[in-house]
Amino acid sequence: MLSLLQRIICIGLFFFTSCISFGPKKSEMQSVTGKIIQSYVEKKHKYRSVYKGHNDFYPHVQYEYEVDGNIYLAERIGFWHNAYNSQAKAETITNSYPVGKEVIVYYDKENPTKAFLEVEDDASEED
Repeated sequence: MLSLLQRIICIGLFFFTSCISFGPKKSEMQSVTGKIIQSYVEKKHKYRSVYKGHNDFYPHVQYEYEVDGNIYLAERIGFWHNAYNSQAKAETITNSYPVGKEVIVYYDKENPTKAFLEVEDDASEED
């Protein structure tokens, strides 16, 4: 019989490993050409007392794309919403996506509103 601590560790490992393949793979998505329409860094102040006086910087990139005659807007770069502790780090992302740049947008065929600019490569493509 597993002890309570062993059960907690097993449950934690289960949830952690179930999230290993975090985002969608290229083979699971359709792609289309889109265009960047907004690109800037958003600064948010941390209000928790431990972080008082510190800021998070979020790259904000908005793009438009067309699927089956419908125009969509999206803001997801990758699967994660990344926050950075320096504006310069966040700007490295937004500098990659200047306004007006044409980009490849990966979207879910069943739900075209679900879109990303960056998705994971399939394992078979790494060979």
